[in-house]
Amino acid sequence: MPRGKQVDEDAHVQADGTRPQKPTLVQAFGAVIAGIVAGKIASYMVTTAWRLATREDPPDIETAVRPAKKAAWIALFGAATGAARQLARDAVKPPGEGPA
Repeated sequence: MPRGKQVDEDAHVQADGTRPQKPTLVQAFGAVIAGIVAGKIASYMVTTAWRLATREDPPDIETAVRPAKKAAWIALFGAATGAARQLARDAVKPPGEGPA
C-alpha cells in the first residue's frame, strides 16, 4: 500500500454487511433489454387503461384539450414507464455502488 494513502475498508459496504459486486457485461446488456421491454409493456398497459377509464385516446401534443388532462397523462405515463423500467433493470442487474 502506498504511503500516505489510507484505505477505508467500510466505504463500500451495503446495509446488510456485504460488498456490492460489479455487474457483468451480460447483466448490463440484459438490464438494458429488460428496461426497453418493460417500458413498452407499461406504455401499452397505461394507454389501454386510459382508454378504458376515459373512453378517449390519450392526449397528443397537437390535441386541444385541457392542460390538466395533458398533465395527468404525462404524469401517469412517465411514472408508470419509469417505474417499470427501473424494476426490470434492478431485477436483472441488482443495484450496486455508484450510479446506474
